[in-house]
Amino acid sequence: MSYQKGLGVIDTVIVVLIVSVFIGVFIPRYYRIARESQEIALMAGLNNIRMSLDLYKMHNTEYPKDLRELITKKYIQPYREDTIFKGEYLKDHALDNEGYPIDPFNNRFKYDPNTGKVSSQTTGYEGW
Repeated sequence: MSYQKGLGVIDTVIVVLIVSVFIGVFIPRYYRIARESQEIALMAGLNNIRMSLDLYKMHNTEYPKDLRELITKKYIQPYREDTIFKGEYLKDHALDNEGYPIDPFNNRFKYDPNTGKVSSQTTGYEGW
């Protein structure tokens, strides 16, 4: 009778090699996908803020002094004779401790109140 009492050295080495290959393949792919999702979220966030700034200027004839006004100020827009639409300029956005909107990389957006231009302060994404 032959009894097996556990894995041998060769079996252990093979399992470690297989696990190492999986780690070597999937971890870089995970970081690439995570970075791409942050970039997509940044593009969507910039688009939302820019549209909110345009709407704010339509209602108030000037851009807000800072981006916090987009979150705190509300507007009323007549829709039809019997319907009034009430809303916020910018909602459901990540904020820092002082109430400024932040990008997916946890940096504040750069904003010029004279021109209404907004961009990211994250290195490599300033021109977006």
